[in-house]
Amino acid sequence: MNARGIVLALGIAASAVTSRADAEADRPVFVTVVGHGAIRFRIAEGRTAPCDSAENRMLFDAWLAPGSYEWATGAILVCYQHTSGALRESDWSTSQIVSTLIGKHHRPAEIVVSTD
Repeated sequence: MNARGIVLALGIAASAVTSRADAEADRPVFVTVVGHGAIRFRIAEGRTAPCDSAENRMLFDAWLAPGSYEWATGAILVCYQHTSGALRESDWSTSQIVSTLIGKHHRPAEIVVSTD
């Protein structure tokens, strides 16, 4: 293989890696909070429960008011938890693990949580 062939092969390999990295960064998760008042919400990249496990990478852990939010994850799986009801500071839901690639057409993950 000559030098030109080597450069061409390296260019193809580099562009394939870049394409995979861009595709991974394009895995958004949409979260809708419904109800009245703010809740605590956490979302982490990873497959381990609870969501604040050292095995995961925390993306967000704070208060959310009702509305729509989006996180670019770059992960295949995310973990989320939220509070609700009268004990919004401490009454955490069970951790839920969801895929960021839903269905055969790979629609983004959509999570709906209630503050009530």
